[in-house]
Amino acid sequence: MGKSYWLNKLKYFSLFFLLFALYWLPDIILAYPEVYLKSLVGYERQVIATWIFLGNLSISLFLGIFLVYKLGYLKGTLSIFKWKNLLFLLFSTCILLLIYFFTSTYYNSHFTQPGVAKLESTFANQITYPFIQFISFNICGPFFEEAAFRTTIYRFFKNDKTAFIVSCVGFAWMHTGPNPILIVYLPMSIVLTSIYHRRRVLGESILVHGVLNALLPIVIPLLQVITGLYYL
Repeated sequence: MGKSYWLNKLKYFSLFFLLFALYWLPDIILAYPEVYLKSLVGYERQVIATWIFLGNLSISLFLGIFLVYKLGYLKGTLSIFKWKNLLFLLFSTCILLLIYFFTSTYYNSHFTQPGVAKLESTFANQITYPFIQFISFNICGPFFEEAAFRTTIYRFFKNDKTAFIVSCVGFAWMHTGPNPILIVYLPMSIVLTSIYHRRRVLGESILVHGVLNALLPIVIPLLQVITGLYYL
């Protein structure tokens, strides 16, 4: 293994962390003016926090898109819109929604929701307008997470099977840590990784991930009403 091999490994190892640095930048920057924001209340506090966060999100997303474009991560994106691929992505999204419904219902029936995650979510929703969280959760999150855990990891490992396993486990573990909620995220991660594995088109897993995040708050309660399943 020559010098170029290790430089290539270092390149993608660094890119992985750079993508997450850009992804988390808005949250980190927002934490600093929070000292100032604590002196504000209600509408004024929410407006200022929203504009700060929106500016940070815009900068992060612009830099992220520029980076992955320059690296060639977005090759084949337009091929997504062929009927065969669109139908496959629609089917995959339905499968993911069903997986999330059953696994999350089982998890909620047998385990306590992680307190820290609930507190962070509550804080984020209180300090900014909902549309900011929509952009973060449904656009920025899928974009940066898929770029890091699919294309970057697949380019880091030459062996596709190794890349598949690391991508699946790493993505799920990042969301859960050592928590039983892994039973919800690991199956979802396997499907998302399979979508990318199929054609190596990053835009496909980003699109499905984003649509999934957007539909969860609507489809899961609807499935509960239709099926009558609230506990498993």
